[in-house]
Amino acid sequence: MLRAIIVDNEEPATQILQMLLEKTGQIRVVGTFLRAADALSSLRLTKPDVAFLDIEIPDTSGLELANHILAMDSDVEIIFVTAYDHYALHAFRVNALDYLLKPLLPEDVERAVRRLIKRKGLAKDSAPESPLGANIHYFGKFSVYGPASKKPVKWRTSKAEELFAYLVQNLEKEVPKWRICEALWPEYHSEKVDIQLHTTVYKLKKVLTAANIPFDLSFSNGCYWLSLPQAAIDKVEFDAHIASSVPVNQNTIARCEHALSLYTGDYLEENGYLWSLALKAEYGQKFYKLASSVVNFYMTQGDWVRAEKILRSILERCPLDETVHEMLLTCYFTQKDRTAFITHYHTVRKLFQAELGLEPGKSIQTLYHSLLKRMD
Repeated sequence: MLRAIIVDNEEPATQILQMLLEKTGQIRVVGTFLRAADALSSLRLTKPDVAFLDIEIPDTSGLELANHILAMDSDVEIIFVTAYDHYALHAFRVNALDYLLKPLLPEDVERAVRRLIKRKGLAKDSAPESPLGANIHYFGKFSVYGPASKKPVKWRTSKAEELFAYLVQNLEKEVPKWRICEALWPEYHSEKVDIQLHTTVYKLKKVLTAANIPFDLSFSNGCYWLSLPQAAIDKVEFDAHIASSVPVNQNTIARCEHALSLYTGDYLEENGYLWSLALKAEYGQKFYKLASSVVNFYMTQGDWVRAEKILRSILERCPLDETVHEMLLTCYFTQKDRTAFITHYHTVRKLFQAELGLEPGKSIQTLYHSLLKRMD
């Protein structure tokens, strides 16, 4: 999958382009930027294969930005996106691969992606992720994709899927058989559970083999051990970022945004495995901490639009978090958006009354009334 960055001073345009690119299944957007300087400072981190650049951006022109990008990495392909066609000649003078006119049409984006793939010498049906191994998702719904496959694996039984999820959670660790049985079949007697486990292991192996997923599943000294060569696993990548403990700053913001993008839902939230509940809470706290740090960074930078976007993603998972609601009210106040400010507060009041039978806490009420006076 090719890596792309987008530089455009219009947030809605950025979102539309990102949606159209990722819909092709060939592009992963690793960074979106409103300013050229931010894109350049993050270039070594994002390592894009292609840059989609608006020509009219505030701190410089897209044409100048393209020259700076190519000076740093001559392998990056440039595709310009603009509402004005009179820049076309200038665009191709910097050896741009393509030139897209707004409003963007899906067929134009798809055509540009096809040209990009041809230029890069990639197969059109290349797999979205991990071309040689499995691609596994834990956030939201557990799903497994085989090499070069865009459709998730179909499991013979729900227990085979659950066993695989449990083993991948403990990847390359010895997992005692009794612990597996206790997690997956707590209601079964020991004699029957052995049969269930052996049958499920057999079905699991059959599914992985049929999906061409490389794996090594062994049993020794009463323990199972699973290895998945070259597998891409969202929780592993998220864990790696959290473990690095990098501070959120101009140089790391693209990495932090990417880590947040992996968190498409709570840990195995759609599967409801009892053994995953503790980790669901743990990952929820990790997401909250990282997202809050990213919001604080954007707020200190005065980037209220991006701060609002992250705050709303937090509220999707923590709708009753008063601190987040206060930060969102502050965003609206700073942007002088009186309508959004008042509407959001009354939405919060209705939410708290419906869910808790209470008014919002004193802190959020005080903030609302004090800021409202300053807006009058």
